[in-house]
Amino acid sequence: KILAEKDMIRTAIAEARIEITKCRQLCYLAAVMADEKGFKAAKSYIAMIKVAAPRAALKIIDEAIQVHGAHGVSQDSRLPGMYTQMRTLRVADGPDTVHLITIAREELAKGGGEIGQKISGLNENVAKYGKFSHVEGGALYVTGKKQAAKL
Repeated sequence: KILAEKDMIRTAIAEARIEITKCRQLCYLAAVMADEKGFKAAKSYIAMIKVAAPRAALKIIDEAIQVHGAHGVSQDSRLPGMYTQMRTLRVADGPDTVHLITIAREELAKGGGEIGQKISGLNENVAKYGKFSHVEGGALYVTGKKQAAKL
């Protein structure tokens, strides 16, 4: 049986295709947002792709190393070098944490939606005993740009 006929290999190929397609679509979304609404509006999408694409590539390379076994980490394979290059790329444009904070800040600036509040519900004991009374206005939920700016 050749490798491409093995279920584990096919699963790895399918997972890689899914990751690549997700990253392509996210990159396309960032580009469309930048073209139509400007780079400021696309900032969170750009940050997302800066995190997602290197992570996906690293995951795919890691799976290839697994598939190749000992050869995957040997001097005869290109995979260890690819892994090292990709890992370096993950920090080249700033560590993931910086981009994740940008994404979170943009999300929080949108403000909490009514649906989110309904889904998470209201803990009656928290409201009853005023556990959040020290927060501005006793707010149980983060609202708007004022809260996001504090992050």
